[in-house]
Amino acid sequence: MGDRPLRQVPALTFRTALLAGLFILLLALDLLRAYAGPSLSPAQWAAGAALVATLWSALGERGRRARERLPWVALAGLLVPTWVDHARRLDLGDSIHYYTYLRSMLFDHDLDLGNDYTLLGWYPQLNVLPVGAPILWSPLVVLVHLGREAARVFGAGAPTGTEPVYQAAVCQATLLYGTAGLFLLMHALRRWVSPAAAFWTTVIAWVGSPVRFYLSVLPGLAHGVEFFAAVLVLRAYQALRDRPDRRRALAAGAACGLVFLARSQDGVLLALPAIELARRWLAGPQRRRYALAAVALAAAFAVVALPQIAVWQAMFGTPLLVPHERLHGADFLHREHPQLLATLVSPRGGLFTSYPMMLVAALGLVALAFRDPRYVLAAAPVLLAGWYVNSVVFDWYQVRRFTGAVPLLAPGLAVALAPVTPAGVPVCALLALLVLRYDVAVDALRSTPGDPAPVRAVVAQAADGLAAGAYGLTARVAPRAATHLLAAYTGQPLLEDEVTTVDLGADPSLLRLPLPARHLSAPSVEDGVACRWVSGREARLFLPVAWDGAVIVTLRARALETPEPQLMTVSWNDAEVGRVELRPQWADYRLHVPRRAVRAGTNVLLLRFDRGPIYHRVRGEGPREVRPAALSAITLHRDRAGGR
Repeated sequence: MGDRPLRQVPALTFRTALLAGLFILLLALDLLRAYAGPSLSPAQWAAGAALVATLWSALGERGRRARERLPWVALAGLLVPTWVDHARRLDLGDSIHYYTYLRSMLFDHDLDLGNDYTLLGWYPQLNVLPVGAPILWSPLVVLVHLGREAARVFGAGAPTGTEPVYQAAVCQATLLYGTAGLFLLMHALRRWVSPAAAFWTTVIAWVGSPVRFYLSVLPGLAHGVEFFAAVLVLRAYQALRDRPDRRRALAAGAACGLVFLARSQDGVLLALPAIELARRWLAGPQRRRYALAAVALAAAFAVVALPQIAVWQAMFGTPLLVPHERLHGADFLHREHPQLLATLVSPRGGLFTSYPMMLVAALGLVALAFRDPRYVLAAAPVLLAGWYVNSVVFDWYQVRRFTGAVPLLAPGLAVALAPVTPAGVPVCALLALLVLRYDVAVDALRSTPGDPAPVRAVVAQAADGLAAGAYGLTARVAPRAATHLLAAYTGQPLLEDEVTTVDLGADPSLLRLPLPARHLSAPSVEDGVACRWVSGREARLFLPVAWDGAVIVTLRARALETPEPQLMTVSWNDAEVGRVELRPQWADYRLHVPRRAVRAGTNVLLLRFDRGPIYHRVRGEGPREVRPAALSAITLHRDRAGGR
């Protein structure tokens, strides 16, 4: 089969049918995961692995040599973890805004969204978000809706559109478009660099930009769809540049209209093909041809953008709208004070500080200007316009608004990474891993948009993430060695000497590594003692120790004042080692952990409290959360005389 010309290979073979079947199975398991939970992940991993293996075989059947197949199969394999672990519920925020359009049209056949907000657990409000994402989600959601309606024959109740399967379908649709966008981007980048460089650029553009976050963490937003549409714009530009006829101008206009539907500010991407046509028109010959192509470009854009214009007209009485200005008024924009530098380098959400590889991409565009000035001269005005638009918005730190710029920056990133590719897979894979860990570290430090994530703190967080990952892998086979390696990294070993004291009022590595401690507050001072409050009815700490003998644990703690006594139960690796009554003054509580409960590697210290007093109710000030007790220090003693 491999020696036959491609045209002699049937479109549908056993392998392609199997590939399609496995893909449908992966989609079905993804939707079922919304109900079955993590217990379904082994089946998802198996389906993903089978799909990747079948893709390798199916491409080989079509005459693709191993070197040609590898980038496509490798990208598919790297996407499997995202398909297994991505979010499947809509967060109470913009996700609900977007979905209300689709739910209202599907169930109520109108744009009166008040009841949709109520059903989705939010109060009725003004919705100014674009309609592109709901439109692109609709094919999959409608299929799910038809299946859910068919289930009524077997006794299921009438759906409301708020069921987990509908929310999972929205998230799955975003992931489908994002997946397609990554494959299309990789193919488009081959215009400038080798297939290997195009592959690694695609991977790094994915994990080193907002794309990763909006495909895995918040797929209920429009940014995954926006990325897909922006990739279509890039590819349509390439086709138009190769042959500037009306058909390709129509395709480019439609792609630009689609990205406008997804995020209205991305309408500036229309300038990319428009500049190409303007350049050809100014060159002189065949001006009529290029003028007609420009008309086709504008017409296609207008037609595809029409649904958004119609919605604005129906809901707000105007065909054109600056969406968030309707919500926030004139203060939405501050044209006289653009945050140009901060938009790029501020720790609150600068593009380059949040995603350093986008800085590499921008520098790569400078290098690309010497090889392909036509592209850079067409893309630069679009990128500069997007930069300016975001800098004059009151919440300029919303770095996610640059998602549509990622495909246009990707050729610059490809040129910058091309010299690295010959170093081989280990070097490129290490670079991609470091980029991913940096991105994850930014997420860990920035729980809400605008939270500062200074580069130094991000690098430290990323290093902790790498250390935790290395520890976890090593601990599976050599827990003592893993513990010693982690101690060498942190400089804070536990029980390497007879006694170790951990000051919880400071910033010990124990609170971060090997796993983050749970339900402990930020540092505070109580009765002149630096400490951390337990925020909840229990606290959990993860102690990496190489010692596997008996241990004496001394907790310096105090209870929050309560009418009834506060009792604390202490467990070590699920073995209860003591139950003590805490006093509302600082005191030491000493407990013995038998040798049988201690193991080399990670040990879990669990503190449970009988009562959950609200701090603010007890003291009339402070946080309105459960805070049963404060902890100042943990002291561990090797108990050489301890029993089993």
